[in-house]
Amino acid sequence: MSDFETWTRELTDFFEETARQTETWAEQTLQGAVETADSLAEEMEKQLRPVLEQWADDLEQSLEPWETVLDQEVERFSEEFSEFINPLVEPLAMALASWIEAMSAPVASHVDPVLNDHPTCIGCRHYYGQAHNGHMLVCAMYPYGPEAEHCPDWESF
Repeated sequence: MSDFETWTRELTDFFEETARQTETWAEQTLQGAVETADSLAEEMEKQLRPVLEQWADDLEQSLEPWETVLDQEVERFSEEFSEFINPLVEPLAMALASWIEAMSAPVASHVDPVLNDHPTCIGCRHYYGQAHNGHMLVCAMYPYGPEAEHCPDWESF
């Protein structure tokens, strides 16, 4: 082996050893920095937690009177709003209820067979007797009532 090859091998070995030692040093330094940061964070938490908790308690206590006042104001506003709006809404609601009742009356009116000149239908289980749009529907088999004096389909309840 020549001097140049020996020198090259020794130089390569030197650089490899330097790289290995540098890597080991960097890992140890980084590990130490992480441990120090963790310790510092734990210590800060120990020191700051009571201060922050006390600050939060103080803030909560200082806001309590405001919360009470705000609740009272909201309640007062709600009552005043109800006093103002109820006289406006109640007549509208009553008018709407009356209108709905008037609109549904022709659809749901029931006429007694005696008053409808359908004495044959009195007591029949098929009797319907409701007016729809002003037209009386006696039953499904005889919409305008049976033509005979006695209904052939009459059945008792």
